Amino acid sequence: MSTVDAPTTANRGWATMLAWPVVAAIALSGCAVSPPTQASTSTAVSTSTPTSVAVTVTSPSPSLAPSINPTTATPTQTTPTPTAATSTATPSPTKTTTTATPKPNPADSLTAEQRAALGNCLTASVGPGSSGTCAALALKLLNTAGYYSSKTSKSVGTAGANAILNYQRSRGINPNAYVRTETWVALASNAPAVPEVIPDQCKSAGVVLCVDKAHRKLTYLKSGAVVKVVPIRVGGWNSEAKTGKWRVFQTVSGTYRVYNKLVNPPSDNYGSGAMPYSVMFDPNMYVHYSSLFRSQGYSTSSHGCVNVGNLADAKWFFTNTPIGAKVYVF
Repeated sequence: MSTVDAPTTANRGWATMLAWPVVAAIALSGCAVSPPTQASTSTAVSTSTPTSVAVTVTSPSPSLAPSINPTTATPTQTTPTPTAATSTATPSPTKTTTTATPKPNPADSLTAEQRAALGNCLTASVGPGSSGTCAALALKLLNTAGYYSSKTSKSVGTAGANAILNYQRSRGINPNAYVRTETWVALASNAPAVPEVIPDQCKSAGVVLCVDKAHRKLTYLKSGAVVKVVPIRVGGWNSEAKTGKWRVFQTVSGTYRVYNKLVNPPSDNYGSGAMPYSVMFDPNMYVHYSSLFRSQGYSTSSHGCVNVGNLADAKWFFTNTPIGAKVYVF
């Protein structure tokens, strides 16, 4: 056995002590990326007195050993510099100035002579109960137009108020029973009446009662063909049956249907017999015969009903108008 194969106990002790640095070196190299290069050890052993053992340890390549900085690096904190908020001003809406188009003044159409004839009355308001110079002028002009019987009246009574209403309807003016600028201008300029036409609403299939308030006519049509035409009167200046208060009673406008017919319908306001041969198309308005219309004509008015002044005509409409027939009032 060689001395290398069988070291003495003393040599073993020395070898053990000399091996610790090698183990320590191998342990310290454990966090390297790759295993360290194996150390080469050259040992000279004598069978006599121990001699010094030379141990050569080859350290791992620096490129493989981790770099250890004993000083702990303080992480650099970058404090963001606050950026000033950019405030974008919302533009104020541009105000659009709308210039209202002035309504044309009806008086602008008058001639100098017509203006002179009206004088200060052009700006006056004449209606029920009015009297004086302007009231007399209004009634005179209504007489000329064929809507008032007297030429010399100086105050506006029931007949005068109804004359104003009938004239206004015939000229397409709002019927309010007062002569103001628009009505003055129409009277002074002899304005024409609105065209007399049968509207398409009256030309439906079946029986249609066509009520023309402007021309005060009731037309009976059958599937668009005219069968009969009679004069009528409609609502106007009248008094409440129970209170006696005077006001304008307007006849409704629009499309209706005949829902009933009665020879002598009851009436809480006007009593029995007030509305004979009624063709009912609205809860408060019928087509019926009126003895007052027959005797007084257009100086008075109904309370909204469509009055027929001839009894025979009233009976004819009553007989020939079926329940459900269309009624068009305009």
